[in-house]
Amino acid sequence: MPIRLSHNSMPVRFSSSDGLRLEGRLTKAAPDRAVVLCHPHPLYGGSMLTPVIMTAEQAFQEAGYTTLAFNFRGVGGSEGAYGEGQAEVADVVGAISFLEETFGGQPKLQAVAGYSFGSYVGAMAAATDARAGFYLGIAPPLNHYEFSFLRRAICLMALIGARRDEHCEAARFEALYLSLPATPWVRLLDTDHLFKDALDDLATACRDAIAWAGKTNR
Repeated sequence: MPIRLSHNSMPVRFSSSDGLRLEGRLTKAAPDRAVVLCHPHPLYGGSMLTPVIMTAEQAFQEAGYTTLAFNFRGVGGSEGAYGEGQAEVADVVGAISFLEETFGGQPKLQAVAGYSFGSYVGAMAAATDARAGFYLGIAPPLNHYEFSFLRRAICLMALIGARRDEHCEAARFEALYLSLPATPWVRLLDTDHLFKDALDDLATACRDAIAWAGKTNR
């Protein structure tokens, strides 16, 4: 299935919470539902044009969400340099604030979605920023990053994993979701970390996770 993003998307620039100017792609829809999308590792070609991110972006758009995909610091036209996953949290916080400013108030449901490295950065933002009401993590790279801080998160959580993920052992993925205090929505797809042969399945999983969050948030 080809990726078809909304024709209403527009380029935007906004500030991270520590003052860097970042570039993004904003698609306005419902003011009560919004998502910030966090791309994979900046040092390995990750950007807001990554197919997995665009697949998730399309799923959120189909559900009526306002979407904001953006480039982390040092990627594309965004200022700054790679911050080892810690400084990038300020980028996500800035994106959430930009959406709040765009609509003149906090959406009823503010989501943060991320893939790979972006799932790690997005998780840290969702766990510490009370405005985040829903976190969707796609292929969290648990072989490389510690996600135990998610136990302190109070938002709804959904996780999409890959059975043949070279960056996340299946046992680590299972241990993560079983350790969380509130049972997350979980799906494991039969693919590898890149989802090259499974973008259709990923799109379906994203749609299902988004629908679950919408029902649970009522």
